[in-house]
Amino acid sequence: MRKTWRIIYLIIILFCGFSLSFPVVEAASDQELREITAQQDIVVVVEKSINKMTVFYQGKPLKSFLCVSGVNSQGDKQRQGDNRTPEGRFFITDKELLNDDPYLGHKWMGISYPDIPHAQKALENDLISFNQYQEIVSANEKKLQPPQDTPLGGWIGIHGGREDLTKKSINWTEGCLAMQDKDLEELYGLVQYGTPVIIVL
Repeated sequence: MRKTWRIIYLIIILFCGFSLSFPVVEAASDQELREITAQQDIVVVVEKSINKMTVFYQGKPLKSFLCVSGVNSQGDKQRQGDNRTPEGRFFITDKELLNDDPYLGHKWMGISYPDIPHAQKALENDLISFNQYQEIVSANEKKLQPPQDTPLGGWIGIHGGREDLTKKSINWTEGCLAMQDKDLEELYGLVQYGTPVIIVL
């Protein structure tokens, strides 16, 4: 049945001229990143390899923070449970106040993983169904939280907690981005629903 859906999907693509090619952020040049950050007032850029998060305001760096990521640093997130932090272009889907959770800290900001490129790759590798792919695409296009219960995993966000490890730049999360609580408080006040979050290696 899954193979049949894939064939139907490819036929639709051929007749409608729809391309499966999406921009790949990790391959973006400095100029392209400057253009992306200038498109909206606030854009968050995370560089996993150097544990750095930078908030851009109108295309110019406003403030940088220490930020750690998933305990498995071997590239982009591929599936649920791989403990990797996804790379790509996302947006803030959720903002919540927490009661000093020992793992998550004081605040939580969800991001829009899985995005369309991750869903496309998963569909091509038979990791998700065509229906799941459609749901992910539809949610991203509408700027809503995509399904969080597919084999791609979910509940990726920005949070605090475990400051002893974060201060030492130790990647300790299951795929989220973790900050020191004082920095998290500041970021929470800067972003809103829909704020772009770009994560690169």
